Amino acid sequence: MAPTREQAEQSATEWTPFVKKWLANAITDPEQHRDIGKVLAYVVEEHVNNWISEKAGRPIKTVIGVPYDGVTTDNLPRVRNQVKFRMSGWHFETTRRNSEKNKDTNSTGHVAYRSDEFDVLAIFIPGPTFGLSDGTIRCIPVSALVNPKKPGQLVTSINQKIRKVYDNDAKTLEVIRNAYSQTPPSPQG
Repeated sequence: MAPTREQAEQSATEWTPFVKKWLANAITDPEQHRDIGKVLAYVVEEHVNNWISEKAGRPIKTVIGVPYDGVTTDNLPRVRNQVKFRMSGWHFETTRRNSEKNKDTNSTGHVAYRSDEFDVLAIFIPGPTFGLSDGTIRCIPVSALVNPKKPGQLVTSINQKIRKVYDNDAKTLEVIRNAYSQTPPSPQG
C-alpha cells in the first residue's frame, strides 16, 4: 500500500535538515560542486518544468523512466523536454549502461540521445551560490542539436556557436513560444 500524502510529507520533512546540511557543505566546498547537480537532478527537473509551464501557459508533468523529463498533459500537441543541470560546459550525452548501444564491453555507458527522444532541451545553469534565484534556464529546440554527421543522433556537447545563439533570455522565450504554441495544428485539407 502506498503511503498517504500526509505520510510522504512527514518523511520528506524528516529528511530536510540532512539534505540542507549536505547541500550547504557541498556549496562551500568546490570539490563537491560536480556532485550538487547529481543530487539535485530530480528537484531541478521539477523546478524547470514548473518554470516552462508558467512561461508556456501549458501543464507539464515531470516523468521518470523515459528519455525525457517533462511532458505536456493537455489536449494540444504533446511537447517533451529533457532537463540538464550544467555549470560551465554544456556536455550532452546520457548514461545508459544497459542500452543496446552499449553491447561493446569497452563502452563507458555514455551515449548520444536520438533526435526523436524529446523536443526541447532545457538547461538549468546555477549561479555562484547554487540557489534558484541566481540560476538561469536556457531552452534549445532539438532541431538545433542534431549531429550533422549522424542525423538520427544529437550532438554530445553543445558547441560555442549553438550556445552563443541560445544563451539569452529572449531566445529561450522564443523557443518556448514556438515549441509550446497553444495553437492546435490546422486540419490537413
